[in-house]
Amino acid sequence: MKRHLASTAVLILFALIIVRAAPATGQTKIEQFVDSEYEYSFQYPSGWPIRKLPEGEADKDVRVLLQGPNGSSFTVVVEKPDKKTTKEEFQAGIHGKEVVEAMMRNTIEQVYKTISRNIKATSMTIGERRDLSNDSGVKFYIATLHAVANEKFIIVAGIHAFPFSKDYAVNFLMTSFKDKATKEELSALTFVFNSFRLSSEPSESETPSGPAARAPATVAPKP
Repeated sequence: MKRHLASTAVLILFALIIVRAAPATGQTKIEQFVDSEYEYSFQYPSGWPIRKLPEGEADKDVRVLLQGPNGSSFTVVVEKPDKKTTKEEFQAGIHGKEVVEAMMRNTIEQVYKTISRNIKATSMTIGERRDLSNDSGVKFYIATLHAVANEKFIIVAGIHAFPFSKDYAVNFLMTSFKDKATKEELSALTFVFNSFRLSSEPSESETPSGPAARAPATVAPKP
């Protein structure tokens, strides 16, 4: 399964978003965003600014922008794979694990390395990669760390979902400045990241803790 590279315009927009600071909030009320067209949802603190997209014809693949504290952000980007994958085809294949590994490598090359170039990072370190595929689709998690100017580091992590029998893929991308987030803010970012669900997946209460339980906070540069 080969995926298309997100458009340059989308990635430039994404690179600009991460440097815009949003105030932290002490509110504990939780809102839920649901995209009925592409059948996914996530939760977030009610005080965080959110924009539902697209706004006009430009950047149609960007569905929503959510700003967290201290320049952190979440972006949903929808892409069109070359072909649909059915549950039966994937589960019947004898090389399912190798297929997912190949998709993760392709995503790192096409998405994360492009983001790294757009934010002018001097290096990129790949952290944890995890296969989260289930009865709803092929799904995986990737965390990366990017060294930028003034000895700062930006975490870019994503959940990438390819729903079975659908002609699209949903990418839920998070960015955060590694040294800016407080423990409370990091906990909120982790909550939002782990709340991402395809509509056909079980609710959060029916599943184990999500992929970001520790990984985005512990990605570290190689010595």
